Amino acid sequence: MPERDIFTPPEGPPGPMPGLEGIFSEWGEEGMRNLVSRFYDLIAESKIAAMFPEELTLAKQKQADFMIQVTGGPSLYLHNWGPARMRMRHFAFLINEESRQVWLSCYKQSLEEFSFSQESKAIFLKFLDQFSRWMVNQA
Repeated sequence: MPERDIFTPPEGPPGPMPGLEGIFSEWGEEGMRNLVSRFYDLIAESKIAAMFPEELTLAKQKQADFMIQVTGGPSLYLHNWGPARMRMRHFAFLINEESRQVWLSCYKQSLEEFSFSQESKAIFLKFLDQFSRWMVNQA
């Protein structure tokens, strides 16, 4: 990959999010895996589909493991894949504000299809918004 300047969002990484670690107890592993699977089904049909592999099984597993971990479940991502370091892991992809918005909209749409509490959905969306801002690496 040729060298390029990596944009760093001025607000820095997301901080602690009250309520985030309680989501797993409501949604459970199956709920989170189903949500992530639906999200990736929407990603596959989106404008940013080319940023993802054609076969999404492994991506679904990895992201579900990560989301389970950050929402208060077992440390599956750390155990299966090592330290998260998500920003660094995504440097290979050109992520700008437009692609971030598409990514976020796929999560918003998939969340509408689940009967999780509105409060937990709002907390999760706030996390996704802050997390995805930190993932932007191209101005």
